[in-house]
Formats: sequence, C-alpha cells, structure tokens
Amino acid sequence: MGIITNNSSEGVTPKLNKVITAILAVSILFVFCLGETKAFAADEVTTTATTVSAEEKTEAAPAQETATTTAATTTAATTTTKTTAVKKINLKAPVFVAEAKYDSGATHPYNAQTNQLIVRFKKVKNAQKYQLYIKGGKYKKWTKIKTTTALKVKVKNLKRGTTYSFKVRAVSGSSKSSFSKTQKLSTAVMDYDVYGYQAICRIVFHEVGGMAGEMWDKPIVYVSDCVVNRFVAAKYTKKGVWASYYRNYNTVQDMIYLSGNFMSSGGLAADGAIYSRVPKRVKVAAYGALYNKTALNGIKNDATVFYWCNRPYYSSDSRIAYSFQIPWGWFNVWREYWG
Repeated sequence: MGIITNNSSEGVTPKLNKVITAILAVSILFVFCLGETKAFAADEVTTTATTVSAEEKTEAAPAQETATTTAATTTAATTTTKTTAVKKINLKAPVFVAEAKYDSGATHPYNAQTNQLIVRFKKVKNAQKYQLYIKGGKYKKWTKIKTTTALKVKVKNLKRGTTYSFKVRAVSGSSKSSFSKTQKLSTAVMDYDVYGYQAICRIVFHEVGGMAGEMWDKPIVYVSDCVVNRFVAAKYTKKGVWASYYRNYNTVQDMIYLSGNFMSSGGLAADGAIYSRVPKRVKVAAYGALYNKTALNGIKNDATVFYWCNRPYYSSDSRIAYSFQIPWGWFNVWREYWG
C-alpha cells in the first residue's frame, strides 16, 4: 500500500505542475489577448477620430477659404464704391450772360417785367445741373430758388421796381463748383411791350433827344422819367392828377398816342421822330426810367418828376424840379402838374 501511495504522489505532482503551468499559460495568453483586443479597439477609435478630424479639417478648409475670399472681395468692392463715391469732379464757376438792356426782351420779357426776370448763364463742362440763388425783395438773405438743367431760368413772383441779386453754381453728383460772380437785375416799374418802349423813346427823342451836346443828357433822363411816372401814377398807384387823365389807357403807347397830352404816332413820324432815328442815349435813358436805375452818364433817375415844358420860368420857381439853360433860353422840368 505504501509503495502504491508513494508512487502515486511522485507521479501526480509532475502532472499537476504541468496542468497548473498550462492553466497559467492559458490565463496569461487570455489576458494578453484581451489586452491586445482592447488596445486594438482603442487604436481603432483613435485612428477613426483622427481620420474624422482630419477629414473635417480638410472639408472645412475650402469653406473657410471661400468665406475669407468672399469677405475680401466684398471689402474690396465696398472700398471701390466708396472711392468712386467720394471722387470729386473739378467744376468751374458758371458765368452769367450779360443783361440785354435795349431793344430786346431776352432778359426782361415784354408784358411781364414787373413780376419776373429771365436769368441766363453759360454751360459748364461736366455739370449735371445748376443751383440758382436769389437775394432782394422778400428774400432778405441768399435763397436757393431753382435747381435746373437749363441755362435760361425765368424767375417769377417778384416785386415791381425792385433790384435783385443772383448767383449760381454748377453741380455734378456730390461735386459743386464755387459760386459765380453776382449779377444784379431789376424788375420794371411798369409793364410794357416793344411798341410801348418805342413810343417812350420816340416822344423823348422828339422833345429833347435830338439835341446835341452833354447839356441835353439830364433833360433826356428827366423827360423819360416824366413819361413813365405819369403812366405809373395812373395805372399802379391810382394817385395824383394823372390817374383821372390816363386810367382808361391800358398801354403806355395808347397814353402817348391817343390821350392828346403828348403826340400821335402820325404826328411824331411827320416830325421825323421815328424809332429808327432814336439815338442810343435816348434808349438808355428810357431804360433807366423804366427800371428806376441810373443808366445814362451817372444821372440818377427821379420818380417824382411828372411834367416838362420849354417856357422860360426862372429856376427859383418852386414848381420847377430841374432847369437847364439851352441856346435859346431855359429848359424846365416840373415835379408835378400845375394846372
């Protein structure tokens, strides 16, 4: 029995060792394999994440570059637009066309001289429009009265017998020229047409305008004033003795030709007082009387003169406004009618 047990022990131990060794080996292998599997899984996850991140970056890069490019393009376009918008154009100041004083309705249109004026100026290169300013009458300070593309502007609703100042500048987009030099124009003290103007010139020429020498300049001015002042008193102020004489005559030529207080058109022609013979200084004087402004040789017009005659009153007579010695005596201008 002892021999058998001893033999069994010696025989079992090596086998048990082998079994244990085998189990340990399997266990180690299992653990190693499990570790490798986890490591492999972790590596796979890391690789996948890295790949995704790279792909996302790869896909995001073009979009970001596009956004940057678009922003840069927009900024460039905006900068170009701003540069274009602020670009200034060099514009010269406009120049007014000189006033047409005699024999023309270009500046002072016939039949509407008392309430309107025509302003004209020359074209400015690159100008898109013009801004016209006015001062005078009810316009106590410079006021923009018109923005226009035209070179001829009719300014309405003005006051009779009033001087107005005008200035103009050229405009193109946000660019503006400097202002022009100031031009002064006056409305007339009465409305008249070409025939009325010629009638005034003819009667003044008949009375004093045909005389030579500077000593006749004042009589020319004051006789022109007399004719105009009578019509104004009758038709516009409705005052004075002249209203009863002339209120029924609608035009100044009718007053001169038909009233009997002057001369008929035929009588003036018979005496050689036709318009083609009227000298320039008479036209200038008539213009000054119509617009109440100094026009002939610095002689100031007088709105209080109403009558003239060639009778030899002394210059000290209170009825006489102006008295001038002429070769055959005295020329007298009265301030008002003396019955």
